[in-house]
Amino acid sequence: MKSSVRLVWCGVIAALGLATGCSSEQQPLSEKYPTQWKTCDALFGAKNMDALRDILGPDDLEFTNRPLSVEKIRKGLTEEALEPYDEIEGFDEYDVCWLSGGSQFRSDVAWAAASLKEVQSSSGRWKRVGPDLYVANSAGTIDLVFRCEVRGASNGQQAQVLLEARVSDVGSPEFSQTFHEELAVRLARAVRDEVACTNEPVIPDDLAIRE
Repeated sequence: MKSSVRLVWCGVIAALGLATGCSSEQQPLSEKYPTQWKTCDALFGAKNMDALRDILGPDDLEFTNRPLSVEKIRKGLTEEALEPYDEIEGFDEYDVCWLSGGSQFRSDVAWAAASLKEVQSSSGRWKRVGPDLYVANSAGTIDLVFRCEVRGASNGQQAQVLLEARVSDVGSPEFSQTFHEELAVRLARAVRDEVACTNEPVIPDDLAIRE
């Protein structure tokens, strides 16, 4: 009898459109993590994020980075470019989209710790791709760095030269190298446009790192 009463009561509450403990459905990611959801979609594109969520698996997905809006990322990077470099504190790193399911996707952006001289060295791990972009692909992570000049920054500030975007591999057969590169390119372009690099660095489609 108690079971039938509960079923009836759940039906009445559902008809009224009220939230209850009767439903076993999980709260949608877009509602549970609204800021992370919007930031990931803005930086990588909604279609790419749909594909990524499918690869990671529809069940038990969660964002593991703290809420960080695109506006805060832009503001943080821009402020760092306008301030003298703190050799003790270094640069802030912005965890822009960390999504976990059956495996984990991680991506972040920051002013690069590497100097322009380091990435231009032929003996280093960086490979030049086009006039403005350098790429490194190691340990399942694609790193992209490009020179970014910010309006109002002092010419004497030599540290804030390169913006870096990193995108990890999720370790799934469905996560192809082509898709990995596409996500890295989208993130680099989005950050370039948000920070409004006055030198307008070119981020090519093909990173030329596929084996």
